[in-house]
Amino acid sequence: MINEILKKLLVLLTAINVIYAYRKSPWWNVENAQKEGPNVCAVEVNDDISYAYYTESKQWNPRKICGKPTFVKYECCTGYYRVTGRPGCTGVKPLINLIETTRHVGSTKFAKLIESSRFAEELRNGPPLTLFVPSNDAFENYLKIKGISQEWLHDGNRYINLIANHIIDRRVLSNQWQMNLLIPSRLQGNVLRINKFSNGMETVNCHRIIRKDQIATNGVVHVIDGVLDLALAQNSDIIELATRDGRFGIFTKALENSELGNRIRFSDIPCTIFAPTDDAFRDIPEKQLTDMLENPDALNALIAHHIVTHPVCVPNIISKYYVDTMQRQKLTLNCGTHGPIVNNANLQSEMYHGKNGLMYILDRVLLPDRVKTILDALQEEGLRTFFEIIKRAELEETLRHLKHFTMFAPSETAMYSLSNEQLVELQTNQKSARDFVLNHIVTGTYFTDEISSNQIATTIEMGVPLRFQVYRGNFGIENALIIKADRECNNGVLHVISHILHLAQESLDYILKREGNFSIWLDAMERIKHVQPQIYDQFKHENSSYTYFVPSDEAFRQLGSEKLQKLLEDRNYLSKTLQNHIVDNMLLSESFLPNLQYTVRTKGNPINIVRKNDRILVNDATLVKSNILNKAGVAHEINSVLLPDHCSPSYRRQHDGSMSKVCV
Repeated sequence: MINEILKKLLVLLTAINVIYAYRKSPWWNVENAQKEGPNVCAVEVNDDISYAYYTESKQWNPRKICGKPTFVKYECCTGYYRVTGRPGCTGVKPLINLIETTRHVGSTKFAKLIESSRFAEELRNGPPLTLFVPSNDAFENYLKIKGISQEWLHDGNRYINLIANHIIDRRVLSNQWQMNLLIPSRLQGNVLRINKFSNGMETVNCHRIIRKDQIATNGVVHVIDGVLDLALAQNSDIIELATRDGRFGIFTKALENSELGNRIRFSDIPCTIFAPTDDAFRDIPEKQLTDMLENPDALNALIAHHIVTHPVCVPNIISKYYVDTMQRQKLTLNCGTHGPIVNNANLQSEMYHGKNGLMYILDRVLLPDRVKTILDALQEEGLRTFFEIIKRAELEETLRHLKHFTMFAPSETAMYSLSNEQLVELQTNQKSARDFVLNHIVTGTYFTDEISSNQIATTIEMGVPLRFQVYRGNFGIENALIIKADRECNNGVLHVISHILHLAQESLDYILKREGNFSIWLDAMERIKHVQPQIYDQFKHENSSYTYFVPSDEAFRQLGSEKLQKLLEDRNYLSKTLQNHIVDNMLLSESFLPNLQYTVRTKGNPINIVRKNDRILVNDATLVKSNILNKAGVAHEINSVLLPDHCSPSYRRQHDGSMSKVCV
């Protein structure tokens, strides 16, 4: 008895699973799609967000839509059906007219509206047309929002202009679509804007096209997830539409007062405006807002930060991506829990569609760096420790009002490389804190696209020189790399750097004498004084930007006493040897990335530098001590002498992954 009950229960569960599987996926699944025969197309689906994208393709991978994972099911491609006993979809459906096709693709309510209008006969038997038809869900939602009763739809002529705005006077298939394609609708003077995006989304007037290319005898039908409302299809200037609305008084006045108003008004390229309401502007402190609106540069930057120079459609925002504003700053578009967001502002569902672009409504103002102070940007970067030192130095108010300077702000990691004693000193001693902060600030604005190797900037109070360096893919300042560059604020430029700046206070000559294990190098420099006076002078004097790979005394002794003696006595050969250790630019050890070989020109032979297994190799030598900052540049201690050769050593990867030296 129990066994019989269990068997029945098992059969019931199996049946439920089959029904559920059938509802989630048709008679074949993703894995079997490729072997199920011809005319099978993928549909990307997420039931939780009522999302379905008919890809018209057999190859499609699931992804996330606004953080929600999708799955792929398979159906017969448009115009085909399954024939019993045959793989795939080998049955070809007969072509029907535009109204019947509209009904067949599930837009029954819009088909009913068309049938009761004067367009009915033309859509049944007329020349080729294109119809963009709203799905039933989209149409019902539109009627609800507009307060239109279902009974009113029995007279389609009452909504003849609305119907006309969904019709194009020729057959337009999806293979003709492109970014910002403008096509006149049947409604006199109106155009439809079609966009095709790289993530697969396609839109008309920013409504997502959810099913396309439904061929009819007299045209083609495309299904959309909205209604091409006349209120959104006005061919008016987008700024005029915003002005008439009444909620954007501050923004539209600022737009007219900036140099950008006319550029938008007369541009042939459509833009997207993210317009904050007056309430959003009132959230900004009054003095800050007044300063922004009365400063022409800040005003232009503020307005430009809300304008993107191409159409942005909400259905295209399915995951995080970036767009450039009119002043080439980035805006982050993404899907939030309450809908699409721009940076941290919510994008409301309302939209204006003008002849020169689109406008969306924001609930807060997007502040670009250009209207912030460097200290505002510093706090946004999360550089709390350096900011606390600024406040301890009592420089906060001064720096908020100071103009045209560049700050090199150490990262949090860099600040915590200081010892506890050093941090306590900076946090408790105002003079120490002041000196520390001012050593990271230079007069003038320096952007990375304007700097060159060995260029000098001077600190703001003491005038101490700081030396820039250009590396492949990066930039340096003294002993630090710039890890986040070029935040342009209203009073200067902010760069975040990898290390505390240790200003060069001593000559390399003095440092090596103090260290005590570089006497042979120092002796060699004295010996070439008259053979190479320029090299000698550069080594002895200040304000240079060279790299010195300095062998220790032990490294020289490894040559053997006889070879070392000959080297020191042959002034010309000694000169060539020393030149082999000197590079015209400052090279920090951090500038060499792992598993790359850098060919570097010295004053003598080229050398090859490789970072491998936490070691830096310079030809056969290894860096023992790196980044010895000095007034002549930077020095690195090495454990072998770089003798002049007739070949330049190189490193090549072997089959086992190891690196071996070859002579090239």
